[in-house]
Amino acid sequence: MLFLAVFCGFLAENIREKQVEHHREKEYMRSLIQDLQEDTRDIDRTLELGSVVTEKLDSFIYILDEKDPDENAYDLYRLGSIAGRIIRVSFNDRTSSQLKYAGTMRLIRSSDLSDSIQSYWTLVKIAESIAQRMEDIQSKAGDISVQMIRYKYFGRANSANPFAASLSKDAKLINSDPKLIAQLSNHCRTRLVVLYNYIINIKETKAMALRLVDLLKKEYHLK
Repeated sequence: MLFLAVFCGFLAENIREKQVEHHREKEYMRSLIQDLQEDTRDIDRTLELGSVVTEKLDSFIYILDEKDPDENAYDLYRLGSIAGRIIRVSFNDRTSSQLKYAGTMRLIRSSDLSDSIQSYWTLVKIAESIAQRMEDIQSKAGDISVQMIRYKYFGRANSANPFAASLSKDAKLINSDPKLIAQLSNHCRTRLVVLYNYIINIKETKAMALRLVDLLKKEYHLK
């Protein structure tokens, strides 16, 4: 009888532990869904800005390569202020960091679902790598552009929207050395190519996030 009582107690404790783990698993997945939904919203905002920056950057390069930069200085200032904006999704790692580093991935019973989550993280990692590459290129372009422009031609920025600063009509380049123009064009062209790749990547990442949300909702019966 004593053995039976101990055995039954062991089974009951094991069942309680499983119930607790299943509850934790579901809560993690609920949190992951929220993170994925935030990611998709940020991707949408980034894609919208990326479309604008792509257009302005292409026009900026065209002026550098095909027109007289001195005669078109105003347009270079105007386009450059938008073309130089940072394009990067701020992926939410609130839940993923816990799953990755707290050993809680073991709670996910479905291997297919676990593989899908890992695939999404891989896409995010690639996106972060491309974004860093873009910023490195932009930094090099910035080092050249500060040798060519003067910020005095921009009016006082609005603290609520620093990108809405006015631009003086008499904006001029302080240096239009052909070598600087060529270097700036090269960096901008490289950045444009990387930006195209980034846009393709985050579109794929968004599609994966949406599929993953559907999988999680179905697997855990979540709304």
